[in-house]
Amino acid sequence: MSAIFGIINKNGKPVTKDVADLIIGAMQHRAVNGQYTCNQNNVLIGQCTLRFLTTDPAPAIPFFPEDVVIAADLLLDNRPYLQQQTGLPAEVSDEILLYYAYRKWGNDCVRHLEGEFAFCIWNKEQQKLLLATDHMGCRALYYYDSPEMFIFCTEQKGILAVKPGPHVFNEASLIEYYFRQTDPAGTYTKDVYALCAGNMLALQDNTIRIEKYWTPAPGKYHFKKFNEWTDCLQDLLRTAVRNRICGNKPVGITLSGGLDSSSVACILAPLLAEMNKPLYAFSSVLHEGAEGEDERKYIDIIGRACPNIIQHYVHAEDSGPFQDTLHAFEMDEVFPNVFYYMDHAILEAAQGKGIGVLFTGYGGDHWVSWKGNPVIYNMVSKGAFGNAWKLLKTFSKTEGKPLWPIVKREYIRHTSWYKRINKPKVSHIGLGLQDDFYNNYRNTLAFGPIRNITEAMLRNISSGRTGLFPAMLANRNETYGMRSAVPLLSKNVLEFMMDVPPQLFVYGGYKRSLLRHAMQGVLPPEVQWRTDKGMYSPDFFSRIKTSKHNITRILESDENNAGFRYYLSRDSLQTCAGKDELAMIRITQGVISSMVVAALQKKGYVFDDKFS
Repeated sequence: MSAIFGIINKNGKPVTKDVADLIIGAMQHRAVNGQYTCNQNNVLIGQCTLRFLTTDPAPAIPFFPEDVVIAADLLLDNRPYLQQQTGLPAEVSDEILLYYAYRKWGNDCVRHLEGEFAFCIWNKEQQKLLLATDHMGCRALYYYDSPEMFIFCTEQKGILAVKPGPHVFNEASLIEYYFRQTDPAGTYTKDVYALCAGNMLALQDNTIRIEKYWTPAPGKYHFKKFNEWTDCLQDLLRTAVRNRICGNKPVGITLSGGLDSSSVACILAPLLAEMNKPLYAFSSVLHEGAEGEDERKYIDIIGRACPNIIQHYVHAEDSGPFQDTLHAFEMDEVFPNVFYYMDHAILEAAQGKGIGVLFTGYGGDHWVSWKGNPVIYNMVSKGAFGNAWKLLKTFSKTEGKPLWPIVKREYIRHTSWYKRINKPKVSHIGLGLQDDFYNNYRNTLAFGPIRNITEAMLRNISSGRTGLFPAMLANRNETYGMRSAVPLLSKNVLEFMMDVPPQLFVYGGYKRSLLRHAMQGVLPPEVQWRTDKGMYSPDFFSRIKTSKHNITRILESDENNAGFRYYLSRDSLQTCAGKDELAMIRITQGVISSMVVAALQKKGYVFDDKFS
């Protein structure tokens, strides 16, 4: 399992060796344990392999029986169901289960799969293609379609190696970088699209049809007692973690000491201990004796609670924003986040230990450990005054604070009149964006807090936005030779979250109450009930301050004029200098953006035909 790719010439002409070599070469970095292709007439299908069992023989993939060709990045969670439905024995591979599911249900087989996957099935007799991604979009799959050819690939670079040029920059990807509000299917290249979560794509008679095979639907859970909700959540999290332990290579986790990653670690470590295996933890901290605070205190608490954790502290020496930026962009295929240097330093450390699966607590604060900030305001808005008042008093008692500050924080700050009086100026000024460029998108952007977490998350899951980061993480990790595991965004966990009553997020007067109580007896109390949380990269701002000369050099360099010509503003970015922490993040984003756009120009990208 690993990356997949393919080319279908719609005109019936054979896929030449020269063209095949282009896409094969572009994906060579994913061929950790080999690369296999099937080239028959006008169709090429290939797969890069990454094995998770050290004793695995060389797998026969793409898997091609007489009637179909299958390439798949596949981790099925419902194997017993599929075995029962197909009559297959327990020892068969996921790929064979997929094949027999396709023989039984045709394209509808995807509706019977649970897990994480991106796969293609080419039906040789019917000359039709099926592509599909899992319900959450945890595995990436991109495609390009033209009258002459159809290309698909796990990574965009495979498509770009074959797609006719010139490539045109999709300026909306820059808006996505800043605001996370554009079409999730878009990429930085026009005409190259992501097949988002819960979608299948069928190609037949040279025409593609995309169908949503799954949309999130609440209604599965109906508990009455708080402990029933928390017990169920703990069980679902255990199952999600257990399902993602695959192969016999070492298992790792990115451990920050916060509630989310610590919860995963304290579930995962005992499961590994039962197998007589350690859990390798990788954490971003300051150097011993350095000024400032990091999460070492809480990380060490988790280590003492889980004796089989082997801790590794990562400092990312001699690194920081603006170093290896373009390498990160090539690997991640999105504008790099401001902490990319720490992400890659941790992956390098994990690779050095031979990690096969790297867990993360990413996504918890999206929903599972949501703070519940507007819950009391929403209760009052719906007329539940008594319950809101009781909860306010509970917060006051739990936190040992007078009632008034609690009322102000939980209710008054959410009212429209308070926001009018204290309205922050949401503007592109300080973002580093030019007026004309920003104004093209301004009316499509929405700012402000989330009022209804369930509605917001259902929208994000259905659109595919929730899966964008896990999909990128999967590709990035597999380039380093390891699988990514994001259990807090598993389908079964998020289906449960769809039915959670909002007040449970602040039950007992605690923020993030649902996960805190679900982890009773799992997490050490010092971590379970902590209310402080440090930065992922604790010396980020000091690294920015020491990089002032780099910022000035990059902003003034003629090499970066491409971005500043139409999208970015040097003057706007300069207004961020010496200001607050948010401004420092914005200037970092602006500098990264200018470097990426300039690099794309050097590659021959066209920018809306304005310059090349």
